[in-house]
Parts: sequence; structure tokens; C-alpha cells
Amino acid sequence: MKKFTKILISIICLLTGIIIGFLISPIKGGIGNNAGNTFNYYGDKKEGSENSEN
Repeated sequence: MKKFTKILISIICLLTGIIIGFLISPIKGGIGNNAGNTFNYYGDKKEGSENSEN
């Protein structure tokens, strides 16, 4: 096997693993941003939670 083929196969396997990892990873409750002095939550807001705006 040529050196180029080995490098190409390893790059394809790495990128495929990253994509599959993103697809099967559990993201429960949305994605939040907790950096800084604000709290932004981008998910389903449940009733009675502290960060719900009324």
C-alpha cells in the first residue's frame, strides 16, 4: 500500500468517527451558553424553572 493511501484512509476514518460521534451523542435539554454574566438557554423551557421569563 502506498504512503498516500495510508494517510488518506486514516483521515477518512478519523472524520467518519467524528461525524458518527456527533450523530449518536446525547444532547439532552438543549444547548446552553453559560459564559459571562448572562444565562442564555436554547432548549425546551419547563414550567416552574428558575430561568423562565414571565
